[in-house]
Amino acid sequence: MKIMKTNDILSEKQKLILELLKRNNIDKLKDFINSLETPLYFLNSTNFDLLTLALSLNCTFYIIKLIYNRCNYKTLNYVVKDIYHLYDMSNHKDETIVNYQNSLKVLMDSNNNVKSPLLVSLEFSDFQSVEFLINKGADMYFKINGKYILEILREENLLTMRKLNFLLKNGFSLKKFKIERLSNFEFKYIKKCLENFVFDINFIKYLLNLYKNKAGISKRKFNHKVNNEINKIEIPMELYLKYLDRKDYKKVEYLYKYYGTEKTRSFKDFIIFYLNYFDRNFNKKSFYDFFNFIINNENTFPFSKEYAINENETIIINKKLKIVELIKNNNNLKLEIFLKNNNYILHCLYSSKSEILNLINEYNVSSDIVDILRKYFLI
Repeated sequence: MKIMKTNDILSEKQKLILELLKRNNIDKLKDFINSLETPLYFLNSTNFDLLTLALSLNCTFYIIKLIYNRCNYKTLNYVVKDIYHLYDMSNHKDETIVNYQNSLKVLMDSNNNVKSPLLVSLEFSDFQSVEFLINKGADMYFKINGKYILEILREENLLTMRKLNFLLKNGFSLKKFKIERLSNFEFKYIKKCLENFVFDINFIKYLLNLYKNKAGISKRKFNHKVNNEINKIEIPMELYLKYLDRKDYKKVEYLYKYYGTEKTRSFKDFIIFYLNYFDRNFNKKSFYDFFNFIINNENTFPFSKEYAINENETIIINKKLKIVELIKNNNNLKLEIFLKNNNYILHCLYSSKSEILNLINEYNVSSDIVDILRKYFLI
């Protein structure tokens, strides 16, 4: 990682050009640059970079281009230790600049104040400058303190769909950015990156070309083509688990379409295994909720509605048998614990109060048991 040369103290010339950049006046800036006896890039240092500074101050695009051209940047993939937030702005009259300064203070708190030109332009949604920098060689995959720019924007809560779309349009892809790094992103960003990478423009062009030329394609060849697209990426298991644990089954279902049809059996085993893992209270709630989703929603999961219905009916039957066992044994404590732990499903066990009353009469239960049943079944 290239770092600008060190110079922690602002020189008089640096202070002068800082004031000119604040005023956003390109004519006076040109006059100042022409008056210098040394090249403009001599003003740059570890803590003072003209390009990054101009981007932070929301200078006009013409100023951005002027600084880039006159500073003779060999690369845009460098970092600068930005201490602009330390400069006294208390007497500045331009409200716009003061607002930018306040925004900058927040941004400085993250990533050890280290910035790159592309990061700053994205932070301030300066898309014209973003495109310019990318065209001049700014790397969208350039890491700052071990993090990609996209990750830093997320941490700063500055990532938007517009910014992601802009990067995708300019060539950003999961081919170089591992999907594992998206695990902490909002799902809409994960979905957008996947849709941009799998079944991409090349795949669409292939299908359009078939249609245009009225060319036939066998089902086997088409399925092979589709599977090749799906297999371009492997969804990390932690992503499935994240949404499975949250019971966000629609997102699990969405990710499943990238799993590959030839792996259906292993996916079913995977789901069952982790439903058991997430059954933290050992009450089968994770299974019941998942299979309820299968029963009540049209979905593409490799579980039929009949299978889901049978699984939940089995859970209900076993719960009822356990309740009868505890009542017969007159085990007050265990019955109360069991009912409390399985409160989520009690409404499915007995359809009416009369069924509970029949249960009480059949086993001649104690008053303590009656009180417990009354509490949980509201009889």
